[in-house]
Amino acid sequence: MSTSNGFIANVKRVTETLIDWMSVILLTGIFILGLCQVFWRWVLRDPIIWSEELIQLTYVWICYLGWTIAERKDSHIRITAILNMLPQGAQKWLQAFCHVLCIIFSALMVYYGIKLVGVGMKRTAVSIALNYGLVYVMGPLCNLIIIFYEIAGLVECLTVGPRDYRDKGGDEQ
Repeated sequence: MSTSNGFIANVKRVTETLIDWMSVILLTGIFILGLCQVFWRWVLRDPIIWSEELIQLTYVWICYLGWTIAERKDSHIRITAILNMLPQGAQKWLQAFCHVLCIIFSALMVYYGIKLVGVGMKRTAVSIALNYGLVYVMGPLCNLIIIFYEIAGLVECLTVGPRDYRDKGGDEQ
């Protein structure tokens, strides 16, 4: 049993590190390419034709990676005023229900995302030789990862109890 837990912990660590590094590299690439685009357009008067489209397509990947990171850290924005007023048992079941809804939503995103990848395989970007299937594949991949995070959150909620989302430094004390 500990061997499988060690394997899962290693896969989780490698996946999280890969997602973090991909996010940093892609965001840095967008920043540098954006600077180059401005320099070439306004200083050299010879715009880079493909840069804007590549920035837009890379931004799609960054959004999905950011969604995955926010899911991992349980840092999505949420309104908890009513949740915090509920008894502990009701909080547990409401949070569990929210995890189940997120799992269902992500499963639908995986299903329809795979279909979208199939459609994207038939299209290429206008200014660069990039297949849209490569861009769209980020949706199903990140949603699969999100499903695992949500399952872990559901198990934690049901076994340990609900998370306390109250702001410890705010007016709610």
